[in-house]
Amino acid sequence: MKRTTLTMGAALAVVASAALALVSAHAETAVTPHETAIKACSTVNPAQPVEVVNAVDDGSGIGFSLVWLNDKDGNLWMCDADAEGNVFSYSLVTKDLLEGAGPELIGLTEASFGEADPQETAEKVCVAHLADGGNVLASAADGFETDPGFVIFVKDKQGGIYLCNATSDAMIWAFEPIGEPLTFPEQVS
Repeated sequence: MKRTTLTMGAALAVVASAALALVSAHAETAVTPHETAIKACSTVNPAQPVEVVNAVDDGSGIGFSLVWLNDKDGNLWMCDADAEGNVFSYSLVTKDLLEGAGPELIGLTEASFGEADPQETAEKVCVAHLADGGNVLASAADGFETDPGFVIFVKDKQGGIYLCNATSDAMIWAFEPIGEPLTFPEQVS
């Protein structure tokens, strides 16, 4: 009886060791959600090669990543992708889409800039950019350290959802509808 228990104990130890080795090997090769999103965003960029500036949680609460890239010409791109490699938004970020009219759009004066909450200002200008208004679904820092801003998801009165990237000075740098994953033509090097 002792011999059977000893043999079974040794067999269980061998199985446990093999399982631990398998788990360790799998852990070393596991890819993070940010890495999958970075790869997806990098692959579809038309101006290769690209350099990753940053990747952060997009604030939606559903595990998507906001990825910032510079292309070969130094252009800045903002991409929103999920952990499966689906891209939902891809924007070339070049200028304020409101051309400086954001503060006036939300009734912000130069004197009130210091008193306003930066994130609240960004949220207000994103909602005001919708034709009939709407509401904020989620908001978070955008992870772009050079010019801190916010990624804001807004919903219009018809139920459409948009990703807005805005700064505390009421400028909008990207405003894209969010729906089904985007499709891109195959890139040729």
